[in-house]
Amino acid sequence: MSTLPKTLPHDALKFLAANHKAMLAMFRDYEQHKKGAAAADKGKEALRLCHRLSIHCAIKEEHFYPAVTAVLGRKAEALLAEAQVQIGVLRGLMATIEHLSCSDISFDSTVKVLGDTARRHFEIEEEGLFPAVRHSQFDVAGTGERLATRQAQLSTQPPGKAEIREARRVLRG
Repeated sequence: MSTLPKTLPHDALKFLAANHKAMLAMFRDYEQHKKGAAAADKGKEALRLCHRLSIHCAIKEEHFYPAVTAVLGRKAEALLAEAQVQIGVLRGLMATIEHLSCSDISFDSTVKVLGDTARRHFEIEEEGLFPAVRHSQFDVAGTGERLATRQAQLSTQPPGKAEIREARRVLRG
């Protein structure tokens, strides 16, 4: 099952919102299935979540936030600063999950906190930043194309040896 958004990537805000929706669905699925799932299956799903969220954070940091800054400048300064702090928290939680055994007692809790933090981050963007961007001279089509292209590039890159080692450690339980 593909977790890529079904919307065309021509509108950056719709593209990011579709990504948000897809990731939140992945977190809900994890929460619903964690009780009956084998530790290795939970580990695989958590690593998929981390990978997808990591790509999402990267495309926003590389393309979306700089484009917003260029257009909105100081108007978006506080929202972008908060978004950057939240991404730092998300990256820290992802690193914790990627270094934690899937059979660790805190594994599920850490994935839940990651999901809750991602949800709050998405809400702040969609309710605060996106409306300001929508009503500006922001190039939603061009930025959307850059976001989609970069997401496709990052999604198809083979994992490095370090990532494979970490995944094996998580899945070993």
